[in-house]
Amino acid sequence: MNPEAAARAACWTRALPLEDLASTPLRVWRHGEEQILLVRTGGEVFAVDNRCPHEGYPLHTGTLAGCALTCPWHNWKFDVRDGSCLLGEEGVRRYPVRVVDGMVEVDLAEPDPAEQWPRLLRSFHDGLHEHQNERVARDGARLILAGFPAERLLLEVALHDARHAEYGTTHATAAAAECLRFLDRLSGPEAMAAVAVSADMCGEANRRLPERPRAEAIPGSGLEDLRRTVEDEDAARAEGLLRGALRAGLDRSEAFAWLADLLADHFLDFGHPLIYLVKLDDLLGAVEASDAEFEDLLAALLYSIVLGTREDTLPYLAPYFEGFGRGALAALAGREGPAPESEEDLLEAVREAALDAPGRPEAAAALRRALEAGVGALSLARALLLAAAERFLRFDLEVDRDPGLAENWIWVTHRLTFAMAVLQAVERWPGPGALRFLVQSLAFTHSGRGMDAPPERRPAWETGPADPERVLAALAGKDAATALATAAGCLRDPAAAAALRRSLEDLCLQDPAVRPIVVVHVLKTLLAAFDARDALGEDPRRDLPVLATVRFLASPVRERRVHEQVHRALDWVVHGRIPRKRTQ
Repeated sequence: MNPEAAARAACWTRALPLEDLASTPLRVWRHGEEQILLVRTGGEVFAVDNRCPHEGYPLHTGTLAGCALTCPWHNWKFDVRDGSCLLGEEGVRRYPVRVVDGMVEVDLAEPDPAEQWPRLLRSFHDGLHEHQNERVARDGARLILAGFPAERLLLEVALHDARHAEYGTTHATAAAAECLRFLDRLSGPEAMAAVAVSADMCGEANRRLPERPRAEAIPGSGLEDLRRTVEDEDAARAEGLLRGALRAGLDRSEAFAWLADLLADHFLDFGHPLIYLVKLDDLLGAVEASDAEFEDLLAALLYSIVLGTREDTLPYLAPYFEGFGRGALAALAGREGPAPESEEDLLEAVREAALDAPGRPEAAAALRRALEAGVGALSLARALLLAAAERFLRFDLEVDRDPGLAENWIWVTHRLTFAMAVLQAVERWPGPGALRFLVQSLAFTHSGRGMDAPPERRPAWETGPADPERVLAALAGKDAATALATAAGCLRDPAAAAALRRSLEDLCLQDPAVRPIVVVHVLKTLLAAFDARDALGEDPRRDLPVLATVRFLASPVRERRVHEQVHRALDWVVHGRIPRKRTQ
């Protein structure tokens, strides 16, 4: 027998005489570090961990009624026959027991991890279903201790989201991909500090939702069949067509390209679906998923695409898209690039137009001129990314403070995170559709100008010392001026910039906000900011995405908006007024 198999073989160990359980049905037996509670009921003997799985309090101080053991500390109840939880959350560990020659023997062998995983995973998903964060953290830690990969736990969160989310993929899936970045610095069960961020979002978004019905696979579909079905908003059929294509052999990379092409047709739901597509690509590039899991994850995203609000058809965005149909963009996609001396001017004109063009036609015209001149899509995406960062940095704090306005800090963070997703999408799925993403990025950034502070109230700073710890202290004190100046100093020094990045990323795991939706936006924005800085290369303004994010972290952010919701409800129901907006 090999050593691994021997370690999992039965390890029967004498505990105590059976007669010792005659006077009391509950008796603790200690063996090394183990505390095992022996229970005699109904003529049988059982053994469970004496430490309650909730918080570790001793079960032997509890009460026994038949086979139900109650922990007196929080009233959790367990069936001693199999360890299952009757009231509370997860179950308690059970040990095999036998009686030999009047002696109670307990099998102390550690169970095979492969046998533990299914039970612990069921409990982990039950915790997600009930939004029981501590249960998820405990079960996740137990899984990791049993050899389950932490990155696979993040995929489990995304799968729960995909299978339960009522309207398709949510922020939980994107957060699962983003939390992968932290696993290289969190060893063993400490990885739950990262997993918990996405799990909390998943639990809140999908609490007690049943699994969404799966559409039956429909064979023989192509991209254009799928496009027509999406345009018809037939979500069930669209999902069925995608599942059918995947089962017929559609390559995974091609499936992503299909969804990217569909997303190029419309600017959806404040840009969320494109962000989710990029993040899902990241997740599945790092964690292996079965064909069935891949199918569920993409089907959920497609479902959200079909149901998404087509914001490019609304009055505030539609004018940007005039003349940028698929045919026109296809013609532009083959143009040769401009002379080197003109490209920089064209890119600067696009950036300036995205920020300050007096109207939508003027903003769109700057992009059209650059495309007609043959400026590359990646270069344009970077120019638009820089514009989105500047828009973010200009945000007027009074907007977030005004309960009568619909816009807030989260609205402006989306300009940056969407522009970063556009750059990544253009890199990964080039073609005429990618040019449509540029129009979306221009429109989204330019339409946000109503959130700008007036010039005299826009942030200004002198570069301070390169001290990451001072930045963190300023963030804690909501001292935006010091945070900006010190962060600017850090970003001038490569070592200090790397230390600042790590410190700010670590901050994202330390409850930088209260509501899960705000926490994941902080995480998403910070990671996008540093990604943007990297993508902007040697541009002298490349620090702006990070500085804008530091200002965001250093500013008060209203999270609870019940009063605002009541205000909007009364405005409409009582006074017939629609929500007041500066950007739409």
